Amino acid sequence: MQTDDRDPNAYYQSKLGVAFYDLFSGAAPPAKGDVDFYAECAREFGDRVLELATGTGRVLWALARAGFEAVGIDASDAMLELARAKASSETPGTRSRVRFLQMDMTSFDLDQSFRLAIVPFRAFQHLTLPDQQRQALRCVHRSLKAGGHFVIDVFDPRLEYCAPGAASPNPERRLKDPRSGHTVVRRVLERVNDPVRQLVTETFQIDELDELGATIASEESSWTLRWSTRQEMRYLFELTGFEVVAEYSDFFRAPPAYGKEQLWVLRKI
Repeated sequence: MQTDDRDPNAYYQSKLGVAFYDLFSGAAPPAKGDVDFYAECAREFGDRVLELATGTGRVLWALARAGFEAVGIDASDAMLELARAKASSETPGTRSRVRFLQMDMTSFDLDQSFRLAIVPFRAFQHLTLPDQQRQALRCVHRSLKAGGHFVIDVFDPRLEYCAPGAASPNPERRLKDPRSGHTVVRRVLERVNDPVRQLVTETFQIDELDELGATIASEESSWTLRWSTRQEMRYLFELTGFEVVAEYSDFFRAPPAYGKEQLWVLRKI
């Protein structure tokens, strides 16, 4: 199956991928504690928060509820549509603190500056070229006030899963949607690893099952992620005007560890 011409972010325009994004991302073990961590960072660093790849607003709405002004940018109109729809369940005060904009994280330019910017849950890794990574980081740098902070989360690659032919470490996830009671299954159909370009492409099938186990919706989609070592990330930050303030392997501030999260706290210099 050919994967080279696929949209690396197709999953985030797919009907079921978007509809169940919060279900899968919120329940993912690597994301445990992330909303509380970003709120702590906002209390420490930010009077106003910029979130890149805000998606459905899972993190941004929580920050707004905590009293912070927040601007979220995302390239996916489908994800932003869902994020904006959540406003109906929020208070007027919370809604007044939120602004969503459809923008590419590699080329955005905003009319305000921030004390804190964040890129949660590995979204930075959907930039599949080093030039795109540098462009995004320069945009963040330009958007921050002097001495502003930037928090970014990517996964630390386990090299046995990056080799050609290696199987997915998570071939199937099966969760229950609390809103409908339906079971949602996301199954990896194909995984293609390209260690030369440091890319992994996964093709998924997403099925929504009713209470009796019958399929009521099904869809195929894919994404591509670029993995980077800690040393490579440090060099990217140095190239684009950031210094490392702290480095963790989870959202409970555990020290760096192979194969876990790369959670970076940076400062603009």
